Amino acid sequence: MSWFTRNEDWRTYIRRYPITSLFLTINILVFIWMTLMGGTNNPQVLVRYGAYYFHAILEGELYRLFTPIFIHIGWEHLLFNCFAILIFAPGLEIILGKARYILVYLGTGLVGFIATLFFSSAVLSAGASGAIFGIYGMYAYLTRYRRDIMDRNSRQIIMPILLFGVIGTFVFPGISITGHMGGLIAGYLMGFWLIRR
Repeated sequence: MSWFTRNEDWRTYIRRYPITSLFLTINILVFIWMTLMGGTNNPQVLVRYGAYYFHAILEGELYRLFTPIFIHIGWEHLLFNCFAILIFAPGLEIILGKARYILVYLGTGLVGFIATLFFSSAVLSAGASGAIFGIYGMYAYLTRYRRDIMDRNSRQIIMPILLFGVIGTFVFPGISITGHMGGLIAGYLMGFWLIRR
């Protein structure tokens, strides 16, 4: 068994991991709404509903560093990110507790878009990937400093996933390198603050 073994039914999953379930629900509802309003591949729809938009942020719409965490571009993007959240986030919700888990998820997602603002030429972006890599970063911290929490099976699962994610970030096109790496680094560093060694 590991932190990433999912054998619960939906009712049990929602009861055990209410914050993760809430994040998944928001992602799906926002996606459905934006699809009905014109499609999540439509740049005008993305800008209208709060995606990261460089020019608008420069004009003072700083909320666009936060709202894109719950916006996805195309169903493949939504499916991939929701699957990662579904499998890997619940363990962290249990380990950290609700308040610290919310802080890690939203904080690393925010840092990912701030990194994109300062270190990327991207004009339009969205997605929960920064928060997901923040989760990976926190697991990397636990793997390094808290092996009493991260059992051997969990370490053997998460580290190859993390390695593949980092490699894929630099290999596959259309991926926000700054968003992924910003979230990953933020998640790792937050471990020093939120979890005693």
